[in-house]
Amino acid sequence: MMPNHTKPSLRPFVAGFWFGGFNGMTWMIGLGAPMVLLAEKLGASTLQVGLATSFVFLLLPLQIVATALLPRLGYQRQMVLAWILRALFLGVPLALAGAAPAAPTAWMPWLLVGSVFAFCLFRAFGTAAHIPWMAAILPIEVRGRFFATDQTLTALVGVATLLACAALLRGDASWQAFRSVYAIAIAGSACAVFSLSRLPSAPAPRSAPLGRLWEESLKLLRGGGLFRFYLGLSLLGAVIPYGMAGFTAYYLKVEAGVSSSRILVLTAAHYAGGMLGGWAIRRFIDAFPLRRFFRVAATIQSLVFLFWLALLRGADGLLPWLPAAFLAFGAAATIANSSHFTYLPSLAEEDERPVMVAVFTAVFGFLSGLSPVLWGLLLKQEGATPGMNADAFAAYFVVGATLALALVWLFGRLPELREHARR
Repeated sequence: MMPNHTKPSLRPFVAGFWFGGFNGMTWMIGLGAPMVLLAEKLGASTLQVGLATSFVFLLLPLQIVATALLPRLGYQRQMVLAWILRALFLGVPLALAGAAPAAPTAWMPWLLVGSVFAFCLFRAFGTAAHIPWMAAILPIEVRGRFFATDQTLTALVGVATLLACAALLRGDASWQAFRSVYAIAIAGSACAVFSLSRLPSAPAPRSAPLGRLWEESLKLLRGGGLFRFYLGLSLLGAVIPYGMAGFTAYYLKVEAGVSSSRILVLTAAHYAGGMLGGWAIRRFIDAFPLRRFFRVAATIQSLVFLFWLALLRGADGLLPWLPAAFLAFGAAATIANSSHFTYLPSLAEEDERPVMVAVFTAVFGFLSGLSPVLWGLLLKQEGATPGMNADAFAAYFVVGATLALALVWLFGRLPELREHARR
């Protein structure tokens, strides 16, 4: 292992931290609890909430096609253009809030869902460049520290953003409050684009025709080995967590009668947990095998799922502990994400990395994105009135706890690919 004093500096990549913070400010409004609360105010059903939550994953297969543009545009230009285009669709929820309908009509939540679709569409084209670009410019000895620090700072910005949103949306959130929230999201998107432009550039990857992309994608998926094993573990870990934020916010608002501002404070606790999780591992993630961090994240998630199950079944005295559950789940998410962003680039050499990352993200995103849609159908209360089936929601957490405990064992079989990490 390289001594600490000889490790490369992260100073040239500070703009990446600014990007992470401002980007987080945008997506945690455009794809997080504020979006769910706006959807609820417009009269959305659990199915519509599930769809809006899932688009960010269902559209990721477009990353494979988007890699064909990288040799022409380069990493930086493609990501900047995609981030500019996706920001335009934040104007739709801003316009809906500006219309301030006294009695929202049926097409309004669908228009919101459509804007989220377009937002995620251009995001998919941009993220085709993100991990390969970062892997190309970051020294491998500090990749883990970069991503853990990035996740920590993103969580810090998330806490500040959501507390501001909670203050704006306190009580029965007004349309003016939603206008202010989405104005913040648009400002954050503009700052994120500027930060991307300040990062070091990297040589464009080799050209690969679309036909060859298809062949390489099939080769990766049919080849088995570590790629498919890690993909399988990631999919198991996504069945529950990738829809949980939207469904818990919806449950607390519609079934438990929790105010919008309190839900946003709880969501802020989630990001505060992410900040603590990233801070806790940033000095160790480049020194120890990543499987240990994956296992810690899965263990924490299993405990949170069991907490929610007990809460839904009426266990006394648990409601005051709800902020702690959000805090713990946020810590688990940051530990898992930091480990994933560090591990994934190591599965391929630099020339093959853009296609490998795109295939992994596309398959993972599409299949895991189906989960919120299917759960949205299962959790939907019967009848025309929007609501949630409490028994089905309890089953949701039974499945989550079972899968998380299985992953604690399965991640123990994941090999370490970084030579400098301790065995």
